[in-house]
Amino acid sequence: MLRDQTEERMAVKVKQRLIQYLLSRKEEEGFTLVELIVVVMIIGILSSIAIPSFMSAGDKAKQKEASVALSAYVRAAQAYYTENSQNAVHAGHLANYVSVIACANASNPSGCKDSPPVNLENTQATSWNTPSGLYAIGIISSNSQVQFTANPSEGFNGYGVSACFSSQTGSTKVVESSTKERLVTPPNCT
Repeated sequence: MLRDQTEERMAVKVKQRLIQYLLSRKEEEGFTLVELIVVVMIIGILSSIAIPSFMSAGDKAKQKEASVALSAYVRAAQAYYTENSQNAVHAGHLANYVSVIACANASNPSGCKDSPPVNLENTQATSWNTPSGLYAIGIISSNSQVQFTANPSEGFNGYGVSACFSSQTGSTKVVESSTKERLVTPPNCT
């Protein structure tokens, strides 16, 4: 019996100590400083990788305007050669097969939003700006090929595009620049 009483007192003391410990323990929730520093470092590393990609995405999207325009001009130059047996030299030649539209306010790309575009159907223009004003289009014609360039306009630091059509081989090429250059070099299709 003495043994049972001793065990009982011991059990009561253990229970009391456990209750006392649980009551005295403070509830600490949250993260340690080390955990927070690790998370901030991971976020920093991920953002240093992702942010440059997102920054150039807008310029790459704007580059598509020039790429689509030059693709259409190359097809028009090809059609012009097929019909006339000579290379297209200016916008008027291309206008028989595709709409050649330009910004009316070529000196100020931001002014292109406010002014209506100009149709270059009856002109002999060899350079003009895209309707948005972001790119300056140029056409260079020789005996064997027609080359096009779409260079970023003043005030726009974007990616250029170049294209060509070879009247000797019938080949065409459109090249989107992967670097931001003021002047792109036209490709050689011969």
